[in-house]
Amino acid sequence: MLKLMIKKLQLQITILKLQIEILLLNKKRTIPNLDKPTKIIVHHAAGWLDFEGVNNYHKQKWGFKSSLGFYIGYTYFIDRQGVVHQGRADNEEGAHTLGQNKQSIGICLMGNGEEKDFTSEQYQSLSDLLNKKKSEYGISNSQIFGHNNFSNTLCPSKRLTLWLLKLS
Repeated sequence: MLKLMIKKLQLQITILKLQIEILLLNKKRTIPNLDKPTKIIVHHAAGWLDFEGVNNYHKQKWGFKSSLGFYIGYTYFIDRQGVVHQGRADNEEGAHTLGQNKQSIGICLMGNGEEKDFTSEQYQSLSDLLNKKKSEYGISNSQIFGHNNFSNTLCPSKRLTLWLLKLS
């Protein structure tokens, strides 16, 4: 019980620090204070930048720093070796799908699925991460989408779209 109270207090202190940076220092920050996510949106990077490369690109493009210290707009990023990188808290606004960022977890796979298939390690990590987040937040398979469900885009690629359809 005491550990939970300390964790909540630490989160409140973090939120206050971020709010001060936003209001007084005019810094671009996001705050992990949203309701639990209700959906998951899957993306591909449409290129070959790794986590740091995408983080730097998003820093230049938007400049919104997450509570975890990154600028990447995705909640999670899975590299070609299947390593999962977390860029934002699950309850923090992302920058991955217009109109959906406050209620969703954004997961991006490194690579361009239109050019080359994702690795078996990426698919396994994606499957494991989806199962974990579905269980954690009570998200059903019907609430897992590709980016193309919300925008006229090839993302997350035909390959990944077909893989996601098999979840249904």
